Amino acid sequence: MEKLADEKRATAFARGILLVATLLEVAAITHHPSVQTSDPLEAAREMIALSSPAATVHGLLITLMLLITYGCAVFATRRGLARPLIGVGSIFYGAGVTVMIGAALVSGFVLPDLANALPHAAVCDSPILESIFILCRVLNQTCANFGVFAMSVGIGCWSLDLLGTFGVKRAVGAWGCVVGILPPLALFLRWIHLDVHGMTQVVVLQASWYLAMAFILSSSDRRIANRI
Repeated sequence: MEKLADEKRATAFARGILLVATLLEVAAITHHPSVQTSDPLEAAREMIALSSPAATVHGLLITLMLLITYGCAVFATRRGLARPLIGVGSIFYGAGVTVMIGAALVSGFVLPDLANALPHAAVCDSPILESIFILCRVLNQTCANFGVFAMSVGIGCWSLDLLGTFGVKRAVGAWGCVVGILPPLALFLRWIHLDVHGMTQVVVLQASWYLAMAFILSSSDRRIANRI
């Protein structure tokens, strides 16, 4: 009985974390600061001016991603990591979150710090700044693209596993398959680019599945607590 009570408390906690962190993540991504100019010198000045908001937003997004990952870990544990799709999905999702944190660190911390540290007062500084910004943009986009792909594979695997269930859980699995397929497909076909707008679309789409998963976790009776 004590083990069951602990499992129910952990499930309820994970459900609350998923609900709150998911909604906050959507709110945070809509406040993502962005540079409006293509001129390297002006861009450097804007980055310096936006360094505090950028660090705050990206730090918050990293924290929320980790909290959502905790909720997903509880879900995966309840389903059973020994199940092939759950185990593989967990590995891909964890790898995606790790690399996505790298993208957030580049955008929110590395880039503003470089803009502040490098000379940005004279026209002759422009080529150096432009080269550094291109490097950071490539790093950010590479990490973001892989992060979205790996997280989508993870969600897709978990959802395929849920398709073997019944009722609401099966419906959540079906929607999760859509959530897992759309972002990689959109990136491959170049329907979206992972700038602020594109990343917001991905975050909102994934958020819909996290909220659905939280709904599954809400049924924390003995059957759900042991195996969702």
